[in-house]
Amino acid sequence: MKIDLTKIYAGLKEWRDERKLTAESQKDGYIINIMEEFGELSSALRDYEKIKNGEQIIKKHIAKEWNENNTKWAVLGYKKVTLADAEYQIIDALCDIAVFTINTGVNIHHTHKNNIIDTSKVGFDNTNDLFALLKACGEFACYPNGWVTFNDILDFCASSCEYFGFNFELAMSETVKELNSRTGAYDEASKKWIEDLSHEARGKWYKPNYEKARISNEKSR
Repeated sequence: MKIDLTKIYAGLKEWRDERKLTAESQKDGYIINIMEEFGELSSALRDYEKIKNGEQIIKKHIAKEWNENNTKWAVLGYKKVTLADAEYQIIDALCDIAVFTINTGVNIHHTHKNNIIDTSKVGFDNTNDLFALLKACGEFACYPNGWVTFNDILDFCASSCEYFGFNFELAMSETVKELNSRTGAYDEASKKWIEDLSHEARGKWYKPNYEKARISNEKSR
């Protein structure tokens, strides 16, 4: 499968420009953000394997409960995790890893020929290569101008998405839509983009529909 990164790069550039984010500002938190995503990816992979082996997984649904005066975290209920839920969590983590990597490596974009990833030529094809991705991210955190590791990370994310039956290009489109739905304002004092976490703003957040990126659905359109 061939993945065109052009629209992904353009969408994230627009998002960064609006928020006045630079590669330097993104480098500072890269490894922290990546490790958080690895935690989510590892958890989703465990759920995926357990469900495929016939186990049932019930998880607490925890979210912020809103009222007029304040907010608090609350257990809103319990939910059975389906195989599709686990797949979406895997894809979401892989896309987030790609987003953090692209935003940190803005100065070395377009190192794939014609911005194309050809997953048929990528060596990653199963969950056992998770360590290879972690190693590549660690190297990129130390040497963020290294285009080889930059390419390796995106290649892994794209081929892993395909391994689980999803088109990376379409999945990333959903992730970028989610990012763009989160409003806020640039704070000159702190030199940071401050996200609007109000109840009204959160109600407008886009929830990625990764089912649109499932390869079987893509072929049926």
